[in-house]
Amino acid sequence: MSLLAKPASPSPSAGTGASARAAVWLVLRRETAARVANRAYVIGTLLNVAVILGLLYFFAPSPSGEHRTTATVSVAGVPVNAVAPQPTGASGAGATRWRAAGSTQAARDQVTGKKADAALLVHGSRVTMLVRAGTPPQVRATVVASVRQWATARALHDQNVDMDRLQRTVTAALPRTETVGGPSHTGAGHGAGLGAAVGIVTILFFQLFGYGMMVAQGVVEEKSTRVVEVLLATLTPLRLMIGKVAGIGVAAVLQTAVFGVAAVVAVRFGHVLPAQFPATPATLAALAWFVLGFAFFAFVFAAAGSLVSRAEDVSSAVMPVLMSTLLPFGVAVAAAQDLDATWVHVVQYIPPFSMLIMPLQVSVHEAGWVPNLAAALLMTAAAAGLAVLSARVYRRSILRMGTAVRWREAMTPA
Repeated sequence: MSLLAKPASPSPSAGTGASARAAVWLVLRRETAARVANRAYVIGTLLNVAVILGLLYFFAPSPSGEHRTTATVSVAGVPVNAVAPQPTGASGAGATRWRAAGSTQAARDQVTGKKADAALLVHGSRVTMLVRAGTPPQVRATVVASVRQWATARALHDQNVDMDRLQRTVTAALPRTETVGGPSHTGAGHGAGLGAAVGIVTILFFQLFGYGMMVAQGVVEEKSTRVVEVLLATLTPLRLMIGKVAGIGVAAVLQTAVFGVAAVVAVRFGHVLPAQFPATPATLAALAWFVLGFAFFAFVFAAAGSLVSRAEDVSSAVMPVLMSTLLPFGVAVAAAQDLDATWVHVVQYIPPFSMLIMPLQVSVHEAGWVPNLAAALLMTAAAAGLAVLSARVYRRSILRMGTAVRWREAMTPA
């Protein structure tokens, strides 16, 4: 049964004393303070940051062995550039650094003193390699390969082979590299970046899921305790709903932004992902799309919460909304398998799928602002239409106590 057929009209003094913006701002501040000042909110944020950092460090593969140490080889008896393919030093992480030793004894001392991993001693045609017991096999193989190449060049030179012509012939026979399969199949570095992108959209989904439920539960709590009747004595249902959704949304965005900052810091300074992964653009895009996604679904969650009067009934009321949030997540996971597919380039503009597919495209393909803006405009228009429909349901259901109100009944004009 309904206690009130229509929400109470605001008193004249209240209507003249506070504008719509001031009323919404009042509810927004109350909701934001109640969420952010909650100990569970702070502890949950810190724990989730720790989990995100842990996943990045322990499950993101190191790109192309960036963290391997550089080996050092000392050379005595011949110039370094005679045996070393790159005499100027390491050519990146994991390369071998070659350096000249003043004498055979100096090279030996460098190896025994652990200033060099190996030493190459050349006396005429006799070559000796000095190593320690703990010298890695890769270092030994590198030195042997370099000596083999040097010895081959000497033998060819002694046999009066035209070395310049030989070099040109060998260079012409070297294979040319051709990348096939598009930019979505470029190896381990891309795999790590795609994994991080999927992680981003997963976090967005769970944030949307959790805070959407918080909106519905907040509405039901106010309705079951009759607090809503007091609030609607001075506020219209629309202002109350907007203020509640916006207040909880601010808390959600703040927490999501903290997650993003933690991820960017880990990528930039911890080097847990490939250097080409666009950490900052991906995080900013994810945050912007989270705001649009929350605006799309939060009003529907509020409308769902207004349909029931008891906290134990909220699950059944929001079940259709929960199922509708699972659909974009499933489509995004499928799209991640091949972001170059034709259907993905179509669906990425369709609300609400765009809120998860577009962050993927920014993270993996570095999609520009034009497709993001086009998809965002469509998402904003859809969210506005859904908000109007949700406001109608909320206005007609928020003061109806007792049995649950059905969606069709709440949307049907009186």
